[in-house]
Amino acid sequence: MAGRYDQLAETLRPAGSCDVLINYSIVKHGSVEENLRLADQVIAAARALEVRRLIHISSISVLPAVSGTVDEQTPVVVHRWKGVYSKVKVAVEQHFEAVVQERMLLVVRPGFILGAGLADSLSGIGRRLPTGQMLGLGNRRSIIPLVSRAHCNEALARMVDAPLTGNHHRFMMVAPDAPDRAAYVGFHCHALGRGTRALHCPAWLWRLGLGLVSIPLSLLRRRHERLVKLFEHNLNVRQYDCAQTSRALGVDFRFDWQAALREVAGVGPSTGWPAANETVPPTQPGQVHYVGLGRIVQQKHLPGLARNGFTGTLSWTDPARTTPPAASVALSPQSGWPAAASHVVITAPCQAREAVYASLPPSVQEVLIEKPFATSAVQLARHRELLGARRAYVMHNYRLKPNVLAFRRYLGERPAGALRWVTLHYETPSPWHEQVAWMRAEWRHRILVTDYAIHYLDLAWSLFDGPMVIQRCQTRRNARGELASVAADVAFPGGACSLFLRQGAHQRQCLIEFVFENYTAQLRFYPDMFQPVLGGHTGLDDARLALRSLMATAHKVGEKLGWRAHDRSHDQILGAFTGTAEPAALGEFSLPALMPFYERLTRFADEVYRE
Repeated sequence: MAGRYDQLAETLRPAGSCDVLINYSIVKHGSVEENLRLADQVIAAARALEVRRLIHISSISVLPAVSGTVDEQTPVVVHRWKGVYSKVKVAVEQHFEAVVQERMLLVVRPGFILGAGLADSLSGIGRRLPTGQMLGLGNRRSIIPLVSRAHCNEALARMVDAPLTGNHHRFMMVAPDAPDRAAYVGFHCHALGRGTRALHCPAWLWRLGLGLVSIPLSLLRRRHERLVKLFEHNLNVRQYDCAQTSRALGVDFRFDWQAALREVAGVGPSTGWPAANETVPPTQPGQVHYVGLGRIVQQKHLPGLARNGFTGTLSWTDPARTTPPAASVALSPQSGWPAAASHVVITAPCQAREAVYASLPPSVQEVLIEKPFATSAVQLARHRELLGARRAYVMHNYRLKPNVLAFRRYLGERPAGALRWVTLHYETPSPWHEQVAWMRAEWRHRILVTDYAIHYLDLAWSLFDGPMVIQRCQTRRNARGELASVAADVAFPGGACSLFLRQGAHQRQCLIEFVFENYTAQLRFYPDMFQPVLGGHTGLDDARLALRSLMATAHKVGEKLGWRAHDRSHDQILGAFTGTAEPAALGEFSLPALMPFYERLTRFADEVYRE
């Protein structure tokens, strides 16, 4: 039934009679007088309906803010320092107990009810600071009187026909294992992303600060203000004894408050970095042979092998070279496949690899391939067929970059909830400036998507499971016929990804933003950074980002000057492959582990580069 609350009795009168009336009503933000008038309407409605039992939902806030134990028989406390909500609840409860004498009155004092639909589970309990931390409002040891909505409903259902004697009864509903403020606020920060961490001030500091603030506030308002009294319920440590209610109704109010909070927040199972299912047995390489000694080998592979302590001799073939580059690793040119070769590193261009795979001798059972493994679905199937049963690994070293490792550690330490959305914005100079001729043929060799942006697409899609659906794909070609930009939206069973890739706009940047249920994580490159955002982005986050940018730039400058290498991502994979590091590190780079990505990449590239 619907109608004006000040005409409640008249509205309900035609309903006839009923056994029980349960009163949840309150004039929200209304005065004590307005709520007392509503209470009179409820009492009149109970009389008109001839109810046997009138159940009034009061609040735990009517109890005194004292230290010690409170229970069902603890009387309400009235003083001018209570908050407006508490004053209303006290006045209405006292009014019901004074007026309702002719029928059974059951007064229920529930604690802080946790259930779906709760707008804010930290209201009056914690406050986020501009620095990103969550400040606990009160004594860290004070109990948060939680109760689950399911237990409240169960208790109310049992009150309807519970064998009770006498006219007035009080019930209190609080979980006996309710957490203290430190645990409650800490869980919000760690598991629900409400802050970087929880901060708590000692009770004496709260009392001192509130007392000092009360002086100018009293002068401004021209009346005596005692903020300590208003805040006292948060400072004292109270225990809530609901044993009498539990015995009378047969309800155990214990519940998993952490699971309830996750349900309230709508947070599902957390997304983690995918585990590598591929088990790589330890192998001791015989001869390591390189096919191709291009720029990536000279800049990353050879210095990495030297840093790893590789002491063997690398054999190599490269049609474009007649002499080896200067290197701190011994190099031996070969006209064909060495008889002792067991491990092969292939860095030749992707379009030249089919012939390499087809000519691999049976002795070669371990192959490490520079990205990309394939640039089209047809090429992917052909390359897999040619490799046969060999153990193949692909150099997706960006998964081991320092900022990506920091992101992976953060995912492991801080529950993220489900991943809902990823955005990728990538800008790069034009491949037209490349020295190698085949890389300048951008459209033919699909350079922007399958070479320049491959690592970023790998990271952007790595946390999504299931098939990928291309929902939108808009491309633009420049006057040279190259792919100038692509804007696309792709969807997965659990979320979506929006991406914009562009070359030739005289910019160089990359930002990948992961929007989880609990927080947002940003991976930046040029320079390489990781930045989590919890609860909101402030100027302090910008300051942290600027500091991280300076540090990352300093690391990169140091690497260019030949100082300590900060990015050892190539080194780790090369070390595992050549036997100077733990082979298990290769698991996530094995071809079976990377196949879901390459199936997505090649299908996306086929759509982008459609003629």
